[in-house]
Amino acid sequence: MENTNLQIDLNNDGVIDEKENLIYERKAKNRRRMAWLSLVALIASGFCLMFFVPESRLSQLNGILELYWLSLGGIVGAYVGMSAWSARK
Repeated sequence: MENTNLQIDLNNDGVIDEKENLIYERKAKNRRRMAWLSLVALIASGFCLMFFVPESRLSQLNGILELYWLSLGGIVGAYVGMSAWSARK
């Protein structure tokens, strides 16, 4: 828990004031939003590709779709992994 306090305490005075706590909460909220948006984008794009894009076009988009899925999946995976790791500490 002390390591987390050091990350929140920006001016290193040993006291976490309201401003530092607010900054930390905003960062956490933005990370959570980014992970949720990535997950929704993965689901929505999968749905669109399954029902609205012909199979002949999918073979042409194969390279860029792989990069897209890996990138967004990496964001979601990193968020879930770091959340589980920090909760364990």
